[in-house]
Amino acid sequence: MSDTGRKPLSDKVSDTMTPDSQKSYAEQVKEQVTGVYDKVARDIQPEESKSTSQSAADTVTGKSSDTKDTADTHQQSFVESAKQYASSAQKSAADTLHSAGEYLSGKSEKTK
Repeated sequence: MSDTGRKPLSDKVSDTMTPDSQKSYAEQVKEQVTGVYDKVARDIQPEESKSTSQSAADTVTGKSSDTKDTADTHQQSFVESAKQYASSAQKSAADTLHSAGEYLSGKSEKTK
């Protein structure tokens, strides 16, 4: 059971278990808005005023939220690294092709 004004734990579990591909746009927006509201409520409500079940739910969802944020950050950093490697490989390939083209056309520095 959740405290008054808080998102019920059953809704949080349901939101997590249902893939976004099976939700309408309105459902996804509603989940995001109620999720943000609940995170704010979790952070500003003093621990001593929470029920035992709400405190436990906040502890679990807070940690999973932090873990998801960390995973999102790592994913973004991996994507950025992959983009940099791809860009570097593309430049290296272009330089190699340019050099090969000069060599084949007789314009290499060795023939000058």
